[in-house]
Amino acid sequence: MWLKIIQSFLVILGAFIFQAAVVPHISIAGAKPDVILIIAALYGFMYGPSAGSLAGFTGGLLGDLLIGSHVGLDLLSKSIVGFFAGLVQRTIFIENILLPMLAIFVATGLNEFIYIGFMLLLGEAVPLKLLIVKTILPSALYNSLLTPFIYLAAHRFMVFKQETPLVSKL
Repeated sequence: MWLKIIQSFLVILGAFIFQAAVVPHISIAGAKPDVILIIAALYGFMYGPSAGSLAGFTGGLLGDLLIGSHVGLDLLSKSIVGFFAGLVQRTIFIENILLPMLAIFVATGLNEFIYIGFMLLLGEAVPLKLLIVKTILPSALYNSLLTPFIYLAAHRFMVFKQETPLVSKL
């Protein structure tokens, strides 16, 4: 059991390091991928709501420490997304690669809207229309396009059981 926990933490830590070191340099037109979110959603898809929310919690906490402002919002939004990703557990990977890509697109949008909702609750002025067009949609598209590569890179470290599905059609 400890091996599973350590292995999961190392995957999330690797995603965090990649997010901190590489992602700022690969943004396209202001859109940056959220590798931590993708990993949290993948854990939810493969292992259920508790694993997804725990991965989202851990990755979100690390992300909050990286960003520094509004500590806790990223933690909450990624935990919620990881939980909801776990509700559609395993069935998402049975068909082909388009389903997880679509699911990550939706998960990114959900994550951003949860984050914005918390920002509004804190009294922040949020230009919603501008954020949707300039940030949320491009980031969701970027995340969904990176999903197959991140999944294939992290899959061998995320496997705890032999029945973990591998995307069959690339």
